[in-house]
Formats: sequence, C-alpha cells, structure tokens
Amino acid sequence: MPTHILENTRQIQHLRASVREAAESAAAAMRELLENQHPMAALARMKFEELGFHPIENRRLNLIEQVNQTFTYLVSFAAAEDIFARHPDSAPLHLNLGTSSGYDLASPSMGIVAEVFAAVRRTNNRKLAKDVVKVDGAEAQHKYVFFHCPSEAPGVSHLERFPEVHLIALSAEVVWGHR
Repeated sequence: MPTHILENTRQIQHLRASVREAAESAAAAMRELLENQHPMAALARMKFEELGFHPIENRRLNLIEQVNQTFTYLVSFAAAEDIFARHPDSAPLHLNLGTSSGYDLASPSMGIVAEVFAAVRRTNNRKLAKDVVKVDGAEAQHKYVFFHCPSEAPGVSHLERFPEVHLIALSAEVVWGHR
C-alpha cells in the first residue's frame, strides 16, 4: 500500500469516514451470515472468504483481516492527530499503512518517527518491544510508539532502557475518533 501524505487533520477525518463505511458494510454482511449459517460455517466463511471490506480501499477481504487492519489504521490516525497536536509544524506527515516499509508515521522535516499497533495486551507477539527497538534506532529527534490495548490506561510513559522513546497508550475514545 502506498504512503499517504497527510497535511492536516481533515485528511484523517476523511480516512476515518472510509473505515466507518467499511465497518458498516461488514456488520451488515455479518448479520446476514449469522442469520443463515451454522456457527462453524459462519466462522469459516469469516476467516476464509472475502466477506469483509478493506478499511480505506474499494476492495473485499476476509473479515478477520478487516478487523485487524481497521484497528491498526484507527490507531495510526489517532497517532497522526496526536503528532499534529504536539508538533503543529510537522506536516507533511508520511503515513505508511499495511505492509509498507519504513516507519508507520514519519515527518522527515521535523525529525519525527512513530510505530503504532493495536492488541489485546501490549506484550502480545512482543510488538511493543520490537517497535521500541525500531524507533530507538532511528536518527530522529522525536520518537514515539502509539498503541491501543483495552486493558491499558491511556497516557504517556517511557522505558528506563529507552528514555528517548515516548510510549503513548491511546484510549478507545481517541482511537475511534470520539474525543
């Protein structure tokens, strides 16, 4: 997926609207599926068939992948909004979604890099540890890891071993765009 160049938060709101539309379409597909399928058949179809919708592209994918991408994208959007708030002159902000190489968010002109993720717990798959090491190694003045885990209290913290990296736990309200 190509890099999105963000100049302002209006662009983020447009991307959020696409994610909401895809979620509404998926919810309709799930309602129909659950009314007409045996539970195991319904789960199999969610995993293996293209019953879902890509969060920001006009194409189908399986529901499981839609769920995963949806929340990663929403955390990315919330992180971009946070960066614009912390660093008003950070535009353009490069947003790499999906399997794009590089940092999830970067503002080359402002020396900002960030990685993002959404997970049940911040220790899942060592994602936090891997992202902290990745941004710590960047030649950047401002280094962030943004994440959303439902059990994690929102706020900013640091790890003793990586004092330059700001860990920012985002609340559901911020991630979903209900500030």
